[in-house]
Amino acid sequence: MRKTIDIQFEDNLPIPKYRQIIDAIQQKIKAGDLKKGDKIPSLNQLCKQFGLSQDTVLMAYNELKSKGIITSQVGKGYYIQNENTDFKHKVLLVFDRLTTYKEELYDSFKEALKKDGNEQIFFHHNNPKMFQTIIEGAVGEYSEYVIMPIDHPDAVGIIDKLPSNKIFILDQGRKQYKELYPYVCQDFERDIYRILKMNALLVDKYQRMVLVIRHLKSHYKDIATGFRDYCKQHPIDSEVVTDIKSFEIKPGDAFVVVDDRDLEFLVRYSIEEHLVFGSEMGIVSYNEAPLKGIVASGITTISTDFAQMGKSMAEMILNHQKLKIDNPFLLNKRASF
Repeated sequence: MRKTIDIQFEDNLPIPKYRQIIDAIQQKIKAGDLKKGDKIPSLNQLCKQFGLSQDTVLMAYNELKSKGIITSQVGKGYYIQNENTDFKHKVLLVFDRLTTYKEELYDSFKEALKKDGNEQIFFHHNNPKMFQTIIEGAVGEYSEYVIMPIDHPDAVGIIDKLPSNKIFILDQGRKQYKELYPYVCQDFERDIYRILKMNALLVDKYQRMVLVIRHLKSHYKDIATGFRDYCKQHPIDSEVVTDIKSFEIKPGDAFVVVDDRDLEFLVRYSIEEHLVFGSEMGIVSYNEAPLKGIVASGITTISTDFAQMGKSMAEMILNHQKLKIDNPFLLNKRASF
């Protein structure tokens, strides 16, 4: 059953009518007159009832939708979605995929946001059609849009469908979007170069540095560029390989490993060949995870601080800031290097 909404518009107040609609609906929710699932008047009904323009009512309903207070169903109308009217933010999170470290990022973001907002998370799995479907279905539904972009020529045009002042880029896409939107991202090229330079004494223990990376697309290309620049300037013999199983491993090699499947292969190889970590063979793995502190007496990792990334993004939104933040990137030294 559709609930009626009586609004006493005050023409002498410096408050626009769309804002008075928002306030009236929120007050009725707080008073218990409107509850979750209740149907509210359509745009046309409010326009006729109060002599308003459709733009005025639509502006009010869009803001209530972006806060998660109301929702709409095609062909059916508008409904109360949330009785908590105190939330100031309803945030869309678009991640590539969920991993252990992305879960840490998400938990940190959610914890920092919880007092003043809520979030919904979707995963595009680097699928262009899925990415487009998520973005197009979210237009006008959220107060902010936090996006891990997909590496695809159409991505910029797809993201452009969202309100530009509500878009934030997360983790990846710094190079492509740094002039367009605020972000909290890794600087993949600079970070690998800086970490190797800061730990040159460790690197010098080895005869050759090998970057194991399964492809050279998107930010992986930036990692390879930073790695090559360091090895050229240091200098040290180096290789970039995409298939570690067909690569001839020699004693004295140190590996920077991006994918955990390649990490597993190298750990098994070191055990089978009785190579001693830290001297005869070195391994540095991308992205910190609890198990890496245990496996093979400890795998050295280079990793951004994912918890800090989530917290920084949430704080930027809560503080209504438009910043460009390069997230901290650290080396966790263990026995493998």
